[in-house]
Amino acid sequence: MELSTSANTGNTSPFAALIAMFYEPGKAFAALRQRRAAWLPLLLLMLCSAGLLLWYFKIVDVDWLLDQMFAGIKDAAQREKSRAVMSRQVLMVSGMAQALVGLPVMFALVGVYFMFIGKIYAKEFTFGAGFALAAWASVPALLTLPLGAIQILLSSGGQLGIYELNPLSLNTLLFHRPMGDPMASLLESVNVISIWSAVLMVIGFQSWARVARAVALKVVLIPYVIIYGAWLAFALSKAA
Repeated sequence: MELSTSANTGNTSPFAALIAMFYEPGKAFAALRQRRAAWLPLLLLMLCSAGLLLWYFKIVDVDWLLDQMFAGIKDAAQREKSRAVMSRQVLMVSGMAQALVGLPVMFALVGVYFMFIGKIYAKEFTFGAGFALAAWASVPALLTLPLGAIQILLSSGGQLGIYELNPLSLNTLLFHRPMGDPMASLLESVNVISIWSAVLMVIGFQSWARVARAVALKVVLIPYVIIYGAWLAFALSKAA
């Protein structure tokens, strides 16, 4: 993966930068330094996520899915109560909210983090720069559309877990924990695409903040260590 940040920034459109993000991320971020165009990856990610989730919830066997979702609840009455409030429509609405509201909110939170932490190393690093960095670093997630589509087309009778839409997760590749397992969501969140995005975030922060790579690594990885450390502790406590 190209880590260089040197590039001719004058003639690169956001669409060209989008393609370059997959094979020359250093040059892509350098080209976007003055014209960040966060709307492009944000819009594409929202549309792809919404489309994939809408398709998934239309074809999935809802009864089977709910059995998988609530299998970890040992109390039968509580399990049935949880199932009663769920339906295909509720799942579809929650999926749309995740794609159309959750993504911008997540990028905004990342933008706030970079705005504050970035000022320690780069006085001009703004909320907008942090938001754009989060959006552009998430470009590999666009690959979940073809990957998820393949999984849906190969599924049998709609019995496909939502985690299986991304076949590149640690859980799918190695651990195979069921959906209701306390460790499942953590292991699903660690995947090839999320690691790729973290690498892009390091490259992007290094380029836009003009800091050393060691500084960029520290700034980007601190939230991952805190969040995943707390998540692991919580999952282990639930599994105990």
